[in-house]
Amino acid sequence: MTYKSTGPDPGLSSDFVRRVTQYQTAGANARLKLIALLEAQGVPAGEADDLMAALEAGALAGAQREVEELDRMAPASQGEVSADAWDDGVMAVSMVLVDIADRVWGRRGGRSAGTLN
Repeated sequence: MTYKSTGPDPGLSSDFVRRVTQYQTAGANARLKLIALLEAQGVPAGEADDLMAALEAGALAGAQREVEELDRMAPASQGEVSADAWDDGVMAVSMVLVDIADRVWGRRGGRSAGTLN
């Protein structure tokens, strides 16, 4: 498998940093809206927040899995030293994503904290 970006939505900025900011803003707005909708349906705020933390941790785990799939996928034309550095980079990014998912998961504090259903 070779990694190939499908490119961003044409409605998003072509600038990498600005696009990340757009994703962060959209995510924060969606989180607030979903929590408000859940609360309007009688879901306690803590439980709604727990659900959002679980979704966020799951999204990070999905990203980690995609990064992990890049292991041993360094361009052959770059040589063995480059391949070793590539694999080290894949492992480093993978570990950071899991650490972030752990922190997000750890923010859960409602009734469902500690369960992995």
